[in-house]
Amino acid sequence: MPTLKQLAKREERFVSGHRLCAGCGAGPVARMVMLAIEKPVIVGNATGCLEVASTIFPYSSWKVPYIHSAFENVAATISGVEAAYRSLKKQGKLDKDIVFVAFGGDGGTYDIGLQSLSGAAERGHRMLYVCYNNQAYMNCLSTSSIIMTKKGPKKITEVKVGDEVYAFDQKTYQLVVKKCTGVFDNGIKPVYELKTLHHSIKATDNHPFLVLKRNGFIWKTLGDIETGDEIVVCKNPVKTAQFSVGKVNIHTASSFENNHFSTEKVKSIEFVGEEPTLDLRVEDEHNFIADGIVVHNTGIQRSSATPKAAHTTTSPLGKVIPGKGQFPKDLPSIMVAHNIPYVATSIPGRWNDLVTKVEKAVSFDGFTFIDVLSPCRLGWPHEPELTMEISRLAVDTCIWPIYEVVEGRYKLTYKPKEKKPVVEWFKLQRRFAHLLKPENHELLEEIQKEVDRRWEILLKKCEG
Repeated sequence: MPTLKQLAKREERFVSGHRLCAGCGAGPVARMVMLAIEKPVIVGNATGCLEVASTIFPYSSWKVPYIHSAFENVAATISGVEAAYRSLKKQGKLDKDIVFVAFGGDGGTYDIGLQSLSGAAERGHRMLYVCYNNQAYMNCLSTSSIIMTKKGPKKITEVKVGDEVYAFDQKTYQLVVKKCTGVFDNGIKPVYELKTLHHSIKATDNHPFLVLKRNGFIWKTLGDIETGDEIVVCKNPVKTAQFSVGKVNIHTASSFENNHFSTEKVKSIEFVGEEPTLDLRVEDEHNFIADGIVVHNTGIQRSSATPKAAHTTTSPLGKVIPGKGQFPKDLPSIMVAHNIPYVATSIPGRWNDLVTKVEKAVSFDGFTFIDVLSPCRLGWPHEPELTMEISRLAVDTCIWPIYEVVEGRYKLTYKPKEKKPVVEWFKLQRRFAHLLKPENHELLEEIQKEVDRRWEILLKKCEG
């Protein structure tokens, strides 16, 4: 393992100038991974925070050959590049020893990208897959968007926490008034303009819109919407907050209308460049009306990596549920089951652990996988300066043990001297604020017991 002085002398391959939030864990993770590898590198990056914020055309923070893949297929993309590389070496047309690295967030790894990840692992491509796991999905709108509020149209930059905004009731399909509970500056990002017959809006490609499908509605990200899709729009200017709830008229799979909403077909979606972006969080319905179109509020939608009881916009804290109802998926164990040579977990708060594991991973002639906890100061949320401390506390509470599995053999790479209770980790993140209340004591105990159970299982695997 190199010392910090030795690392400092290496060429930076992930450089400053990106638009990641202050306190984002993904930037330090990418930088450490790149510094750990001395050989030539080719990087693939799935759609997500790291990609959006580091490749704002015509600029890039990557000083290596770089490929942006769709949300779900970075493992397949780099598999193809690695296969082409092997072919060229076999033909004698290339003699360089190149390292292939794929980056994906938890959404593009645990969920939508699991199929291509599993396929690449099963085939045994020589590549390192790094999951920067921020335990949720994120998205945002251009600052030019106009928001429909109770006091009239406002620029999104003028909306404040506590303002009353109009939203789409997903049970009655009527117009309702809800409070804005959060405003987030997400930095400068690539945006696309979506146009219908009467409306247009600019947003990032991962922002969800409400789309009519099979006599119902689904949320689709801008990147997945196609021309001809029917999205929900607001028909009339709002003058009063008092509305009757009438019967809903959904006539066919391509027809919906009531007093205040209808659908319009998407005419075009075009890339317009990089712009400042903002997003809102809205209580209960978690949507609002921007530029006359119904859009989902800020990201932080649950993924299968989201911890139990975490408050997200799609598993919201409320009277019915206390946040997400399930424990997170154990993806490292799933990858171990693929019989690949190396699997590991790590954090940005222990640079020597992460750098050592990256060096070890790229030394194998096969598929390797590292799952890195990546704190998100907007989604969790927490103070920006606490990123490294929060990642280390996740290890000390055994919520996120750091270990490696080499050729099927488990080994702890750090064991806390004193195992701290999970509540210590929860205290620093507002998504878990409800767990600190007396009425949720039983839920807190349930989480502690599950963390203890998983920790004991891991200890036995490492001892065996």
